[in-house]
Amino acid sequence: MKKTVIFLLTSIIFLSILTPMTCFAEYNDSLDIRADIACMICMDNDEAIFNKNYNKKTAPASLTKIMTALVALEKCEDLTVPVTISQYAIDSLVGTDSSTAGLVPGERVTMYDLLNCLMVKSANEAAIAIAEYVGGSVPAFLDMMNQKAKELGCTSTKYANVHGLDQEGHYTTAHDLYLICKEAMSNPVFEKIVGQTSYTMPETNMNEERILPATNFMINSNYSDCYLPYVTGIKTGTTDDAGRCIITKASKNGYNYIAIIMGADIKDAVIGEVAENIAFIECKKMIDWTFSNIRYKVVAEENEIITVVDVKYSWAADTLELIPSKDVAALVPSSLDASSVYIQPNTDTPEVIKAPVKKGEKVGTATVFYAGKEIATVDLVASKTVSRSLILTIGGAIESAWNSVVGKIIFILLILLGAGYGGFVIYTNQKNGKRRRK
Repeated sequence: MKKTVIFLLTSIIFLSILTPMTCFAEYNDSLDIRADIACMICMDNDEAIFNKNYNKKTAPASLTKIMTALVALEKCEDLTVPVTISQYAIDSLVGTDSSTAGLVPGERVTMYDLLNCLMVKSANEAAIAIAEYVGGSVPAFLDMMNQKAKELGCTSTKYANVHGLDQEGHYTTAHDLYLICKEAMSNPVFEKIVGQTSYTMPETNMNEERILPATNFMINSNYSDCYLPYVTGIKTGTTDDAGRCIITKASKNGYNYIAIIMGADIKDAVIGEVAENIAFIECKKMIDWTFSNIRYKVVAEENEIITVVDVKYSWAADTLELIPSKDVAALVPSSLDASSVYIQPNTDTPEVIKAPVKKGEKVGTATVFYAGKEIATVDLVASKTVSRSLILTIGGAIESAWNSVVGKIIFILLILLGAGYGGFVIYTNQKNGKRRRK
């Protein structure tokens, strides 16, 4: 009877959350994001709030330079080391209409200056100069970049160049870029560089001091339509294949996100007008919505009864209540409470358990759903200790043996052996009796 009631209650809860609403971790319908790719991932638990094509392979444009900088920072311990700009670093970009920092062949700059040219001004010649110095050659440095991508778990990323110009075989995904950015932002030097609105390039042997403005308008208060005070970095990019792209980190009220827009149209909705800020505007819209609507909330409490299982071999209890091993928190809409969550035991949770069982002992697992979307997994543990009855255990062992084919064969053989032995005893006794009468 108890199981029937629990089943009915669970069904009611489950049906109540099937009413139309935006799905957790994929609020793509909540905003009109026109970019081909959009995702917003929480750095604290790797949960995606927005997920529009975040596993789609695409040209990365200058977002490539995030990996270029990451590898350089890992391989180059002394950032004050002077680097001479090669003729190849300049000549290889002729005719590409590249973004540059105005470096010239023979100019000597520090590695730190090159990293600022790379990430603040998005200078392509700086990417080549870094690769030549750190790797010895561009191909050798590319091997380092691709190896680092594999180490970070990027399964859909391949680098064919170090700057991000469109090239066959040069691709990534927004999900892989999240992994790369999360690693890069853990480096304080990288985080400092990408957080600047400009960089003052010191005087060199061939150039006067100059100011390099950042390409990221989201961190510049002069661009009010896309500026956010709690955003820092990370990188922009634009090519014909990649469209307009932006990756940035947003931190507010203890929440930390990586927001990514890729494949935004180079042209605005108004035909013929160039949308310089379209990727920034869409990214800002996504970030603002997330901070206004998403919060961490406890969706499964430690003492909440999730399911009840039958208990065998115990006089003390016929059933056992299973509860979460700990409180489970997840990112859910701030307007909703834990009653909107459905928790379903997984297939590894048995319907029947054998005593003895200790309180807190893991029995199975359960998946936490919000609006039909999986948001967490939790261990299910025994809510109390259940002791074992020796008599019931022996009886159960006999029952189990009898229910098996092998057990039945053994029982039949034992019966036959017993009958044979009994017949033999009777025969022997009768024979001995006859002898005594004689």
